[in-house]
Amino acid sequence: MKKLLAVLTVVLMGVMFFGELIVYTSVDEANARKILTKFTEDTGIKVKYIFLSSGPALARLEAEKNNPQADLWFGAPMSNHIIAKERDLTIPYMSYFTNIDSQFYDTEGYYHTFYMNPIGIGINLSVMEQIKADLPKDWEDLTKSVYKNMIQYPNPQSSGTAYSLLTGLINVYGEDGAMDYLKKLAPNVQSYTQSGTGPSKTVGVGQAGIGIQFTPAFFQFKEQGYPVEVMFPPEGVPYESACLSIVKGSKNVQEAERLVDWVLSKAGQQAIVDEKTYFYPVRTDVDFGSLQPLSTIKLIAVDEKWAADNKTRLINRWVKEVLPVK
Repeated sequence: MKKLLAVLTVVLMGVMFFGELIVYTSVDEANARKILTKFTEDTGIKVKYIFLSSGPALARLEAEKNNPQADLWFGAPMSNHIIAKERDLTIPYMSYFTNIDSQFYDTEGYYHTFYMNPIGIGINLSVMEQIKADLPKDWEDLTKSVYKNMIQYPNPQSSGTAYSLLTGLINVYGEDGAMDYLKKLAPNVQSYTQSGTGPSKTVGVGQAGIGIQFTPAFFQFKEQGYPVEVMFPPEGVPYESACLSIVKGSKNVQEAERLVDWVLSKAGQQAIVDEKTYFYPVRTDVDFGSLQPLSTIKLIAVDEKWAADNKTRLINRWVKEVLPVK
């Protein structure tokens, strides 16, 4: 009995002394709420979250550097967390990694990927049946004339998703080869969407036959019963890595570390799947549900620094060489 009371006392003290974790989240509101609510249910740690897209979140962390208001930055691409590390806005924490590839975390512990999304090809099966076309099986198939005016992908002038596609194709074909490929693809492009998720909306309802973007919305449409299939070209696909970092000067470091540990644990990674975010977990030992297993997809790792340094030049080249073809 005394042992039981001692255990209960320790548990209650842990709950009593946990502070409220303040999180700046760059994950979309619906999915951030799903993940962080599950974290609170599992740990008892309350979370107050403020939604900020990547750029504004980084700017706010920098503005608050001498008086931090947040404990943890949750979401945003790895490139942003690299900048936060370089600007001395975050602190290292080496969580316990199991079944997580080293490409998904900083070796010094400053940032950790907790989900990733590959770029995929969303295909409306009803449209393919109407035009009597086989499903494309690789990048080259998309240039076939049977798909004329059937494809949508985002414009790299306005979409980070599209820039990820461009840099990924450069890894497959080389820079000149990628531009030549996109010029060959242009006659089949119905429109270049302003939003990175624009193609999925039109593919889902059949206004476009094929879309190219990060995959969550495609999988969501498919699970909701729309005639959508997802294809990952065997030549390889680029991906986004969403990271989290503990803010330097955090007033609740212990709680922030608990969130890092939880979201990288098997339970946290499984929650990302089970809560229907349609994000890909970065652990290999979870049930991927309706998602195609990561082990079956060839992923292309892009040098984030190179991509950042060459962004303006490459987008200008796309505008000059590819856009006029359409």
